[in-house]
Amino acid sequence: MERSTHTVTVVGASSGDRGKLVRAFARKGTEVQLRRLRGGAHSRGIGVWVRCTRFWGLWKTWAHIGFVVPDRAEPWAPEMDSGSIRVVKAWVHSNYAPLEQELPKVSVRVVVESQNTQAPVSVQ
Repeated sequence: MERSTHTVTVVGASSGDRGKLVRAFARKGTEVQLRRLRGGAHSRGIGVWVRCTRFWGLWKTWAHIGFVVPDRAEPWAPEMDSGSIRVVKAWVHSNYAPLEQELPKVSVRVVVESQNTQAPVSVQ
């Protein structure tokens, strides 16, 4: 097993209420999950979900804030489905979402464990 760390960009963070969620919860170091999306136009998509705490920390939920855009040469979706790679940990690396700007910019750091010993998974 080989571990590697990648920085990926979150796209679609301005769609719907996602910008508000990014501003409220996607702070540097906040835990995120990468979840495979099934069916429809996003059959190869990987969603980014941020950990949200509400009601003074008593209620913790997850909110969908966008999608990961991995390198097209080495897509993560099929490898996640087959189990050849596994996301060990993911967190918000940077967030730029001023109130006057509609398009928040979020990047996520992802630690991936790969079973492929020939070449590590590379995403920039």
